[in-house]
Amino acid sequence: MEINDTTSINRSTSNLKILPIIARRVSGKIWKHPKKATHRSQLARGLRKSWNERLKERNEKQALKMLEKELKDEKEAEKKRKLDAALKRKQALEEKERQEKLAAIYSAKKLKRLQKKQGKRK
Repeated sequence: MEINDTTSINRSTSNLKILPIIARRVSGKIWKHPKKATHRSQLARGLRKSWNERLKERNEKQALKMLEKELKDEKEAEKKRKLDAALKRKQALEEKERQEKLAAIYSAKKLKRLQKKQGKRK
């Protein structure tokens, strides 16, 4: 009595059930049920919207977002402009105070010579 190895392999594989491969969720939450596509025909008549209506709503929402972004950018630019102007005023005031201190220390002619030297250095 010889045992045929191929028949034993065939018998063992026929007893196995082939399980369907389930796609894993990216988040790793395997206990969550996979979402299915929305069937608009199953919605109530009052809730259904045609493609044109949905497209119109989408375009209106996009236009509103663009307007909000434009207003936000404009407000940010105004804020930045005010900050720059305040910084320039502060720098001019500091420079003026520095010049006044120098004028108090030096005579007018010596101050002109120092300013001339600084102009050449720049």
